[in-house]
Amino acid sequence: MDRPLGVDIRYTSEQTLKVSDDIELYYELQGDEGPHITLVNNFFIIAPIWRNYTAQLARKNRVLTYDLRNQGASSLKTDLDWDDHVTDLLALLDGLGVEKTYLVGTSTSAFICRDFALRYPERVSGLIMVGPACTPSDGLKRRATEKACINSLANGGTKALWDHLYSVVFAEDAMRDMGAAGYLGLREAFTAVHPEEPMLANLKAALQAAEGPELLSQIKVPTLLLLGDQDPLWEEGNAAQAGRLIEDSTTVWMDGVGHLPYMEDGDGFQVEIQKFLDQLAERETELAPETGAATAVTAAVDDGADPVVAKLGELLRIIVADRTDLPESGLASTPLSSIGLESWAFTQLLGHVEEAFGMEWDMDVPTEVFDSLDTMADYLRRHHHTAVTTAISKGEHQ
Repeated sequence: MDRPLGVDIRYTSEQTLKVSDDIELYYELQGDEGPHITLVNNFFIIAPIWRNYTAQLARKNRVLTYDLRNQGASSLKTDLDWDDHVTDLLALLDGLGVEKTYLVGTSTSAFICRDFALRYPERVSGLIMVGPACTPSDGLKRRATEKACINSLANGGTKALWDHLYSVVFAEDAMRDMGAAGYLGLREAFTAVHPEEPMLANLKAALQAAEGPELLSQIKVPTLLLLGDQDPLWEEGNAAQAGRLIEDSTTVWMDGVGHLPYMEDGDGFQVEIQKFLDQLAERETELAPETGAATAVTAAVDDGADPVVAKLGELLRIIVADRTDLPESGLASTPLSSIGLESWAFTQLLGHVEEAFGMEWDMDVPTEVFDSLDTMADYLRRHHHTAVTTAISKGEHQ
């Protein structure tokens, strides 16, 4: 287990950025090159903590961490709305000249990242939600949990809140490994860095965060759901539902950890994030070859240059070999409905696709996926990327 004791929580700089008339946000930057990653605090951690869990990521990426308003070294203003956290993030990125970033949200801060991605998708390279509090439910359990935290904090202070959180966020193995010394050490650090009133304001504001499956379905940026298998908020059923709702998503389970995977397995946390970033970079390379040619993707498809579409076209022509009216060019974007495939032929085509690419169609694939070979290829790349890449690679070497 990654070191829960000896966590470095020192503020090592005095870097702040003014994001509104009365709010300055403390921030830290690690790494000199590579993709940009922004880690957004939940209400129970501060920016310096991330240094303990991002050193590997900073070797290949530029890593930005910051304190939310009412937290750590950022400005305190207990009169706030939930949306302030989203507008603060936009102002921070603008002020630092960050045009596009990967967003990492954990627990409640996943709502901030989700809302930012819905409002400013052009600014988000990808969304990484680590033990997110935004499940596919209507939020009843989440709001009840937050109200219980508010009551613990209001009635017993930060020590009572820590007692409340300890057994909720950590897996049993972590609690056992830390023992009494770990529990007391982390409680001391927790109470030292979190004044009661500002934290209470943030927790109350979180109750305003909207929730529901329809919001997850609106996420259009590539998304990684990074979940601990001991997290009480997540199990296979709602994780599968979230994966279906988020169009371009990948779900990864981390073994033996709870609601805060980065604290219990910091190395594994970084490995999975880097793997996600590398996969997206590989996908972009495939879609935009390094030749630098400005040829549009649709043009490449029409020319048969796209291997996934070319394979789909090959399968379609095999199934309807007796048809002489299929277009010789432009087949990729031709609506399949206009071709007039009989139901048996369409079913046979889907079966051939499964066999050729080593995948299975989900039962609830949106019907628009089957509008054309283009839309089918796009879906296969996003939801069955590994299987498709392997199949195409084998085909090229045969």
